[in-house]
Amino acid sequence: MSSESVQPEVDARTLRAASEHMTVIEEGDALFEVTSQSGRAYMVDLSEPVCECPDFTYRDEVRECKHIRRVRIEVGQVDIEALEESLSEQADDIQQDAEELKQAADELGETATELEDAVDRLREVAER
Repeated sequence: MSSESVQPEVDARTLRAASEHMTVIEEGDALFEVTSQSGRAYMVDLSEPVCECPDFTYRDEVRECKHIRRVRIEVGQVDIEALEESLSEQADDIQQDAEELKQAADELGETATELEDAVDRLREVAER
């Protein structure tokens, strides 16, 4: 098995691979049994890499499921510091996006209030 470093894309699968409870047991050269948080066990062959899980088996666009990524983390193929830095950057970006969305929502609320006031004034004028 190659010990080359593989840095996975930081997405939902990588986040689950890093944070969910999983047990990884080496069964042979590049062959691992991964028991997921749900209690289901899947065989991962890291030499290909392939996994028996439905996510990997039935989704053509999935190159690495969370089980393969977890094995890579466990065997040291993932630079954990780089992964943590990337997750931290994403969290910062999400926080900034949330603050911008809140500001936009506040501005829309102010505009709505101004429009309601204008409608009220128009009704008063129309009733005269």
